[in-house]
Amino acid sequence: METREQAFEQLIDEKLGLLRGTAMRILGNPADVDDAVQSALMLAWRKFAGYRGQSEFATWVTRILINECYDMVRDRAREQDVLADYGESGNQMSGGEAEEASLLDRLDDAVARLPKLYRESLSVGVLSGYSPDEAAAMLGCSRNTLYQRIHKAKQLLAQSIREVSYEQA
Repeated sequence: METREQAFEQLIDEKLGLLRGTAMRILGNPADVDDAVQSALMLAWRKFAGYRGQSEFATWVTRILINECYDMVRDRAREQDVLADYGESGNQMSGGEAEEASLLDRLDDAVARLPKLYRESLSVGVLSGYSPDEAAAMLGCSRNTLYQRIHKAKQLLAQSIREVSYEQA
């Protein structure tokens, strides 16, 4: 049996790129990515005694990383709400840039409003770069269940975007 240090060293050597890619797809900010990966690795290190080996070690750490990323997203949203309450404005953009940023913000908001199950399935199953089998293992479900969740997430996103477009018309 390998030691904890060996397991972490192997994980970092083999999966760091995938961990960073997963975090980047959820967070969208390279500085936040490094913080999330470091935080997840530190948390996994501290909780290593609780790792029961029911899934691959990399899968277990990825699950911790996903949770850390969503915690950061929630914290960022709270900060934005506080800034909005004080009337602070963002960077001034041209009309086209502002429209594109608005569309991306609406999509981000729609994804953020998805139930956690579908939001995670979309992030890990579609945006992370993991194979379907790896993504399903990380989420603790079968490949078919992952596909069903992704399909449902897309339906919910389309519905949410139609509702927002209707409200703005």
